[in-house]
Amino acid sequence: MSIFSKVLGKIKSKQMHGQTKAKKSLPTIDEFPHLNATDRMGVIMILGDSGKLEYFPFLKYAILTDTDQNVKFAALKRIHLFKDHPETILMLTELKNDGLGQTYEPYFSMALSRLGVISIKEFEDSLVHKQANYFRAF
Repeated sequence: MSIFSKVLGKIKSKQMHGQTKAKKSLPTIDEFPHLNATDRMGVIMILGDSGKLEYFPFLKYAILTDTDQNVKFAALKRIHLFKDHPETILMLTELKNDGLGQTYEPYFSMALSRLGVISIKEFEDSLVHKQANYFRAF
């Protein structure tokens, strides 16, 4: 047995370990806030990666309301996949204008850049500005 076969066999057994035959169902938007933070982040990752517009309310909730920063980051990282939803750009533009998105950098500026709300230059400038402020704090 080659080393490649041994490694591949270990990977396959790790993938099979812990899997159950029970199929998990997606929560409704009403159930979503009651999940723990890890599960909410997982739901956002799955639904966000799909880019299906019917899942926009989950990302909207995560960005505007969720209390866990990592859940917000997961949603901001994927919100550009919902650029065709009529509320997406409006929502992020309002957060930008209110100054509320700055708390969630660099993910917030990355989302704005991917949606074309700000240019790549503005995105890079925001990163440089944040980095300069970080080092001034010391």
